[in-house]
Amino acid sequence: MPSLTSRLVKQQEMLGRVASAFAISDEQFQKIVSSLHAELTSGLQKNYKRIGGELHMSPSFIHNYASPNGTALGMAIEASGKRIRISSASFDSSCSLSSSATQVFVTPKSSKHNTSSFFNYIAFCIREFLQTNNLESALGSDSSSGNRRPQRFLPLGISIGLPVSNKNKVAEVAKEDCLDLCGSDIARRLCDTILRSHLPVRVTSVTNNTVSALIAAKYTDKNTCVAASFNHGINAAYMEDINNVESLVSPSGQSTNSSFQVAINTEIGRFGTRTPDTLPLTMWDRRLDRESKHPGARVLEKLVADQYMGEIVRNLITDFMDNQLLFSHSCDVRAISAEYSFHTAYMAPIIEDASSEAKAVEDIFAAEFGISGISLADRMIIRSLCEIVAGRASRLAGAILAALVVKATAESSSASGGSQMSVALSGILFDMNVQLYENTVATLEQYLADHSGATVNVHLQNRCADLFGAAVNAASL
Repeated sequence: MPSLTSRLVKQQEMLGRVASAFAISDEQFQKIVSSLHAELTSGLQKNYKRIGGELHMSPSFIHNYASPNGTALGMAIEASGKRIRISSASFDSSCSLSSSATQVFVTPKSSKHNTSSFFNYIAFCIREFLQTNNLESALGSDSSSGNRRPQRFLPLGISIGLPVSNKNKVAEVAKEDCLDLCGSDIARRLCDTILRSHLPVRVTSVTNNTVSALIAAKYTDKNTCVAASFNHGINAAYMEDINNVESLVSPSGQSTNSSFQVAINTEIGRFGTRTPDTLPLTMWDRRLDRESKHPGARVLEKLVADQYMGEIVRNLITDFMDNQLLFSHSCDVRAISAEYSFHTAYMAPIIEDASSEAKAVEDIFAAEFGISGISLADRMIIRSLCEIVAGRASRLAGAILAALVVKATAESSSASGGSQMSVALSGILFDMNVQLYENTVATLEQYLADHSGATVNVHLQNRCADLFGAAVNAASL
């Protein structure tokens, strides 16, 4: 065991190497933004997938989100299939929300791994929701004001945490622990199940959950041009002029409606899959990627998402342990040595504890890992590691948003007369860590001030934004 003074020196030397490895210079930041912007632009080409494009870049036709009417249902299906959320939203004659209800269902294990059973369970959830909220009795009666026709069925908008094509088919399942619905036509499968179950519901739209969040944001603020979600995974959607989407333009070079905009689901977490050198990967990132379920896939996501940030910190902690620079020999470190045992949720209280004692580290490690009596120097090292990983994540999140805003602002400015644009952010990563959110927004604003002069309003959406957006889309037919 090295002497105390020698150990402190070696701790600081290793911490310095880690900080240097995770730092993103202004030049690297600009390279990331430029590469992301170029990929977003290339993604609108017709042959993008054939030339090995990284992103999904699927256009979604969204209804007139400014004019929802009547009562509609929204359904949110998690990528893992573990939960199904259903809500109803009723809009009055002025298109304002007049009432709503939400219910959450936990999918039985027996239904998760069989597609037919899964859709049958969804139909069961819909029936339960309709009965619980007495929605069937409202059909056929015109309780709203104006000359609106009575509703014969309830329109249902579906939001799903997987990439879907504009033909409602799930495009990939390259995520950890997700539903195996690849190639499934969600709308058709659910329509068939609903008809067999004799439910007064009709599926009107299927959108990715980030596109649904964008719809919700635009209902509240029509100037919203980007919605980004930082959860277990990461994704972003933005508004694009239909004439820039080659797959939607006729051979004559014109779309059916030259002033129309579509929502583009980017699947931005895929970035770096084909060109990992663009991203500032460290040895700890490569280790995490190599040991993941899908090595080489969704590289950017593995640097920023809630699912992975805690594991990056844990890998750093165990490397300090292997170098005999953390904890005493008497500590039982088996719990912290287990993969994914250090959750990203632990980082926020550790970072936010600015006291000289760093007591949050002691509390969390004693409660979760059975490690107590941690020295002050060791507690400070752990807090610094959390700050380093979170700091890089906020820089990368800011770069993602900067590329999206620069891409979307040109289209939105021409469509809205150059008015101020808005960005909607959501996700457990920001819900848990206020400092990370504030640093991300500051990074975005600083970049725009230095490079484009554009200004944006940034606001944080609640966790049900995708669910409400699906209902707004369904009610806007």
